[in-house]
Amino acid sequence: MRVIVGAARFGLVLAVMTAGLVLPQPPEAAAYPSSTVQLNGHGYGHGRGMGQWGAYGYATMYDWGHGKILEHFYRNTYLGSQPNSLLTVRLLYRDGLSLVVTSGRDFKVDDVLVAGGSAARIELRSDGQFTITPKYGCSGSDATPRVRKTSKVVSTVASPGNDQAAMLAICTSSGTSQYRGTLSLASFEGSPRTVNTVLMEDYLRSVVPKESPASWADSGGAAALRAQAVAARSYAYSENRYGYAKTCDTTSCQVYSGAGRNRVSQEDSRTDTAIRDTSDDVLRFDSGGAIARAEFSSSTGGYTAGGTFPAYPDDGDVASPYHNWSTSISVSSIESAYGVGTLQSVQVLSRNGLGADGGRVLTMRIVGSSRSVDLSGDEFRLDWGLRSDWFTVVSPTFSGPGWYLRNTNSAGGSDTSFPFGSPGDKTLTCDWNGDGIDTIGVFRGGTWYLRNSNSAGATDLVFHFGRSTDVPVCGDFDNDGDDTIGVFRDGSLYLRLSNSAGTADITSSYGQRGDLPVMGDWNADGYDTIGLLRGSTWYLSDSNRTPVTIHRFVYGRAGDQPLAGDWNEDGTSGIGVRRSSTFYLKYSVGAGASNLSIVHGRPTDRGLAGDWDGNGTDTIGVARGF
Repeated sequence: MRVIVGAARFGLVLAVMTAGLVLPQPPEAAAYPSSTVQLNGHGYGHGRGMGQWGAYGYATMYDWGHGKILEHFYRNTYLGSQPNSLLTVRLLYRDGLSLVVTSGRDFKVDDVLVAGGSAARIELRSDGQFTITPKYGCSGSDATPRVRKTSKVVSTVASPGNDQAAMLAICTSSGTSQYRGTLSLASFEGSPRTVNTVLMEDYLRSVVPKESPASWADSGGAAALRAQAVAARSYAYSENRYGYAKTCDTTSCQVYSGAGRNRVSQEDSRTDTAIRDTSDDVLRFDSGGAIARAEFSSSTGGYTAGGTFPAYPDDGDVASPYHNWSTSISVSSIESAYGVGTLQSVQVLSRNGLGADGGRVLTMRIVGSSRSVDLSGDEFRLDWGLRSDWFTVVSPTFSGPGWYLRNTNSAGGSDTSFPFGSPGDKTLTCDWNGDGIDTIGVFRGGTWYLRNSNSAGATDLVFHFGRSTDVPVCGDFDNDGDDTIGVFRDGSLYLRLSNSAGTADITSSYGQRGDLPVMGDWNADGYDTIGLLRGSTWYLSDSNRTPVTIHRFVYGRAGDQPLAGDWNEDGTSGIGVRRSSTFYLKYSVGAGASNLSIVHGRPTDRGLAGDWDGNGTDTIGVARGF
């Protein structure tokens, strides 16, 4: 059974149970405390497969060759070969348009010969045939149109080399675009599509310098360009995008702009060398030998994202100008885009656990006065043009008390932060409604205020219980899946089995004045039971009704704040302490070294622990300004 352990099992609470009183409410939900939402992030792109800047870093700082770079990023592949063959490329910028081709040398459209310097317009007919109209240049007058069954455009110069004038060129509004190989029109649902058919090694001459800077070769990064050539070749061969073309010419596939623009070369001798040096080399999967769709992106941020290729640290990425980045989004833009009313918080709910700050954002929540919107980290990235989905929301500075929660037991910014409560309140967190998520609560002047979500807003439950000198506790005291409240009073325990005013359902004696109580499921039986920290000595019992010490040990120092939580999802509560700004967490009960040491928050903050995202693992947080 999963242990549901409340968070701040130490803190002071007030109040004797009193009935019939008019209960004050905490402040209503506060608006976001600044005009912008600040983000800090890592990397550029999806992070799957090879990081291009990481490859450059490994080449220049570690002196790795391209084989070692490829082996690092594509760990379930080997270097194989594939003979040079034709590739069909959809030119997306020509979708829906007729094709006008020119060249400085004679060329043919089907069997229609067009003289060098002239042009031909090719149009798709409703019957699937093509109208071919010779022209006197791209913008010259038309000659007699002809109807043909095919639209293939072939130059009379079989091997133009680097002579841009000898290549086929597409007439565009900004001049001409030169292409190696042949050109043709295809039909897709009655709409024309322009296709360039070109040998793979010629195709790469345009792709590689568009995907990685050719100038890297001048600063020791030639191996990164060779790795790029192999990855790009593998990616293109593995593609099967359309019935009429294998791949396309944009970032949706790989960036390809042909051989020239207005007869200015789009190729580079330095990347040409990388392509020749790796001629016909491809990556093949260890299992089955198929050519790998070798994804890559600009910068992994320091850790690849996993997927088809195993996730792994990318130490070379420190060379990237996008290794760390910051940006901001206006609050008004977020309010308008998601229709949430007045923005209250931007919360990260889950991450992939790979790298700094807990890794890439998987799920998040936009909380406003009128509604909340859940979305993925990638959707948020696309909505706001962020460099990657690996980011943290910089905790805003609230004018009053605030809560700052992490979804992983690691250092980093808060995944969720929001205001709630007033100075002087006593804080704690538990799963008040049995939904598997620990949420916040405060105690003020004899009154408990509990929220069923980790966000700013009105209180869901308000009631009286306890005295001003009591210490609050909470947990699942009857194994029903709901956490409820209780107080510890100078060695006496008073527990409620519902979150409401009333008399104590469980009363017992354990400990003495000055002990700090902490509740946890020490034996995985589904019941949270009492523990005490006295100085640096812990006393734990497996029963609340007849407490007897079953574990006694030293852990931490006098003055530490005690915590309990299922830090490793093993079904049993471990212990922890917070000292200054550092959490020291131990997976089990007993003396010994901590398993985790995490800096989070400020020395004056109150430490918290709980399962904020319902994934079965308790993680850290702090309450500030109370």
